[in-house]
Amino acid sequence: MNRKEALKSLGLIAGGTMVGKSFLSGCTQRNRIEHYPVIESLIESDLYNVTVNNQKIWIEKYRTNMNLDELPDWFTSRPYTRVQQEIHIAAFSGEDELEVSIEVPENIQRAFIRPLSRGINTRINGNTISFKVSGPDRLYIEINDLPELCLFADPFESDVPSSEDTDVRYFGPGVHRPGFITLEENETLYIAAGAIVYGGIRADGVKNIRVMGRGILDGEYEYERMVRIDNSSKIYFEGITIRNGKNWINTLTNCQEVTYRDIKVLSFGNSGDGINPLGCRDFVIRNCFLRCTDDCIAVKTPRAYLNAENIQVYDNTMVGYAFSDGFTIGFETRGSYIKNITVKNCDILQSRGGSRVDGHSAFSIVCDGPAEISNIRFEDIRVERAEEKLFELIITDGKKYGNDPPGHIREIIVRNVIWHHKGEISLRGFNEDHKVQQLTFENCLVDDLPLHEISGQILNIGPFVENIEFLT
Repeated sequence: MNRKEALKSLGLIAGGTMVGKSFLSGCTQRNRIEHYPVIESLIESDLYNVTVNNQKIWIEKYRTNMNLDELPDWFTSRPYTRVQQEIHIAAFSGEDELEVSIEVPENIQRAFIRPLSRGINTRINGNTISFKVSGPDRLYIEINDLPELCLFADPFESDVPSSEDTDVRYFGPGVHRPGFITLEENETLYIAAGAIVYGGIRADGVKNIRVMGRGILDGEYEYERMVRIDNSSKIYFEGITIRNGKNWINTLTNCQEVTYRDIKVLSFGNSGDGINPLGCRDFVIRNCFLRCTDDCIAVKTPRAYLNAENIQVYDNTMVGYAFSDGFTIGFETRGSYIKNITVKNCDILQSRGGSRVDGHSAFSIVCDGPAEISNIRFEDIRVERAEEKLFELIITDGKKYGNDPPGHIREIIVRNVIWHHKGEISLRGFNEDHKVQQLTFENCLVDDLPLHEISGQILNIGPFVENIEFLT
């Protein structure tokens, strides 16, 4: 049996267990949507009926089955994590103007199509809400007190690999249970629309790996650190949904030239970070949707030999469902430096939950180690809900997650940021030798008011903070 036949027999390429069927075929120039094959093992929504361009979209009802008694007390200390979590998911490919109609079992009293920055106009008629959206896009929809609906209009695929290529691990529509998949150099893992792959990804010391498709990589709340890639370069993730792993979902350590594009990350249990670049360089996260039960995106240097630089986080939507920032640098900052990081044109729909520095923020830098953190830019960010704090810069004693000396934070720009409600902005250095320095706020709004006009009400400035500038 050759390698191709062996992989096929294990369900690792087309020809594995096939249980899906096409709900509606193809796309045309006229309708500009493409339906995904239905995975019959998944549960169909009993709350939402969605049509796009007058075509019915299949919707998944996703409900966790975690053992709540085994979750740590700190995680179940909040009402929303003491119960099983539920979301509903409608996914398809769509471009141009899309006419969306959503029907629910009850009259609609309130509805929010998030991100609010899309400025979507809605029409409500009894139990139906209709609106237009320009695809591709990723929306998080709240109607009455129903579980949220994720509406994922993906870009159409291009450069689809062949199942006959010996350098491709190909999963066609259906259910596959390969467990952890170890990628080798120059390999592509392709998960087709209509495929659900239960397991995770491993790679170490490789170059040129790709993970692509419109299917689902699911951890069944069994696989820890679902995606773990170490000491590798030229890594490309595009299009798939990665969900329901234990602890951190995407962990990349000492990697460079990494791109995550159009990825959806959904986590539900404790410490469910979405994407964690650990000591990485030249890392891009773009057009992604993250709904996470810990920080959506967290840049860290957890070892003294690791440094991080040149990280770009653009055009993403982040929902910090529990114990979560949208974006953070830290806590673990044990390397020498973290520098040249830009977070731009992002929507942070929610952040909430407690932390070791008195609560999470919409976005933050928590320097808990000796690193010098510098040249960090937060630009064109919209924050819809931040229950604990709006923004935070803090230097700790270095003992929150390790046993290190304190570090430094300097050269931080916060530009064109809108917080939709009032809250605290917390700034705190550690001592005379470890300060927060050179912080610029430019054209920022809090609850429709210029930050520079109400900074006295909003800013909680601790000791060892200097050179704060407000520009309009």
